[in-house]
Amino acid sequence: MLRSLIVTACLAIPVVASCHDFWMQPERYQLKDGEAVPFAFLIGDAGKSEPWKLRWERVVSLQLIGPDAVTRDLQTGIRLTTADDKGGAVAQVSGPGTHIIVFQSHHSYSDLDAARFNPYVISEGLTPAIEQRKASKTTAANGRELYSRRSKTLLQVGSVLSAQVTQPIGQTLEIVPEAHPYAVRADNALPIRIYFRGKPLAGARVTVHRVDAEIDKLQTLVSDAEGLARFTVPPVGAWKANVVWTQPITGHERAEFETIFTSLSFGY
Repeated sequence: MLRSLIVTACLAIPVVASCHDFWMQPERYQLKDGEAVPFAFLIGDAGKSEPWKLRWERVVSLQLIGPDAVTRDLQTGIRLTTADDKGGAVAQVSGPGTHIIVFQSHHSYSDLDAARFNPYVISEGLTPAIEQRKASKTTAANGRELYSRRSKTLLQVGSVLSAQVTQPIGQTLEIVPEAHPYAVRADNALPIRIYFRGKPLAGARVTVHRVDAEIDKLQTLVSDAEGLARFTVPPVGAWKANVVWTQPITGHERAEFETIFTSLSFGY
């Protein structure tokens, strides 16, 4: 769904950004060895989500990284969105440890008038866009973006916790837990570091939601100078973390900014 249409549909929502979250959500996160698990592609927020329309022209890659660091293509398990099917995919896990599903979309375009674009970049904390528009005196102009999506979800087989989960895998914008989300922690602390083009990203707005609770549990922080944000995540339920970031671009006929949406999901 083009984000210009999403924002139009969400004009009644005070925080426009609540309509932009994208994540993968499996039926179960804790699996048996060899089990196949369906998962959905969702857009919205923890309490108001809907299936993301899955079409081949949107998909760059869908992969599964095993505990042995071997990567398998999952595109054969994709079900496209149709009138009778919301779409989704399936992953089969093999071997004890933590498996990572990784998704990347193609670019899409958004052209929003200033009345919608300005509140959006403010609510998402997209300071590069805010500062660029102020410096160029274009805050009254339309905001035009080239945007894409990244997502990771963590599947666990047995009790072996794979250390690869706490290391970047190379996404352009990436959420990396500093501690394994499935480790038992007395204080339920989950430090998350944000990377942009391989380097820690300061000043990013990071949100963590409980996605299966009757009342959405939302925590919002801004990453520090080392790209770090520390959350409290009790080991129960399904969770997702989201970050959006943008950079000005030049010489593009359709956009002034390139924006990336990324997410990390896990559950107990």
